[in-house]
Amino acid sequence: MAGTTRKRNSRFGQMVRALVLAVALVAVSATMPGAGTGPVVGDNWKLLVRSVACVRGPDVLLGEIADPVGSIDQRTWEAVRNMKLWKASDRLGRPVTIDRDKLLGVLRYYMGDMVRNLVLPSQLTVQTGGTVVSGEELEAAVVAFLTLRARDLSDDFEFRNLRLPLHYFFPNDYDTLSVELDGDLRPGSNQVRLRGVSPDGRTVSTKAGSVFVDVWKAVPVAAKPLNRFERLSRENITFMRMNLAYNQEVWDGKGGPWRMTRPLGRNQPFSMAHLERVPPIEKGDVVTLVYQGKRVQLTMKAEALADADMGQQVSVRNMQSNKVIVATVVDGETVVVR
Repeated sequence: MAGTTRKRNSRFGQMVRALVLAVALVAVSATMPGAGTGPVVGDNWKLLVRSVACVRGPDVLLGEIADPVGSIDQRTWEAVRNMKLWKASDRLGRPVTIDRDKLLGVLRYYMGDMVRNLVLPSQLTVQTGGTVVSGEELEAAVVAFLTLRARDLSDDFEFRNLRLPLHYFFPNDYDTLSVELDGDLRPGSNQVRLRGVSPDGRTVSTKAGSVFVDVWKAVPVAAKPLNRFERLSRENITFMRMNLAYNQEVWDGKGGPWRMTRPLGRNQPFSMAHLERVPPIEKGDVVTLVYQGKRVQLTMKAEALADADMGQQVSVRNMQSNKVIVATVVDGETVVVR
């Protein structure tokens, strides 16, 4: 009887010790990092951690640095988005960058095995307070700004080699982004200026960027080889589609009349360096020479010995006497000696 009692007491003691151990394990697990951050959630969810984020503090919340990937039920999202992570920096408006390996270690410390549900960037830059414009948002804003101006050049254009900051942090929630150009948009390379602007129009910060703009347009080209002093006409002009980024000084086909200042090969674009206005009087033109005296006026034919514009003086040769006289151009056919 005594042996039976001792066995029962021994079993009872083992049960008590097991119960105490279980309670102790629960207590220890409750004090581990990440415990008590929210209700227990399943594994059927995934979050993408951003490369840049602004947090409010005092603790960084998971929902402030990560977004759901695919579908996630509202209850699960509410649970994970409010998980508290590390203490936010007390240096307001000062971004801090964490590389991927360090970020993984920190998140595993606070989240345990749930870190496997996260997709991490190569680095995370976090700022306490203020706001941030991501690289994707910067590009979208700059492209929208440039598109409005590129349409004034042509309907056929393309932006490439867009070089912008990876992100743009502003120190205050109410600061906004302004995109500007130095002058008009032009084919080829352009410098872009980014500004952080306060509500009162004050510039709080500036950054720079650049973009290369290809602009295709039909431009006038020589339909045949042209020589110096040859006049332009419809017969010696045709059009070809060209990228103005590499032909920035092309003639727009307007104005005139024009003549060549230098030779130009077939299918080569006209630039203003190739052209000059045809003067009213050209060397070799036969003009009417008018001599106006106080009581008499004489007219005769003369040959212009040089080019001359309206109001300019030009030497002409009297075709009857071969005498060279200096006269003033009054129109494309008449010179006057007073």
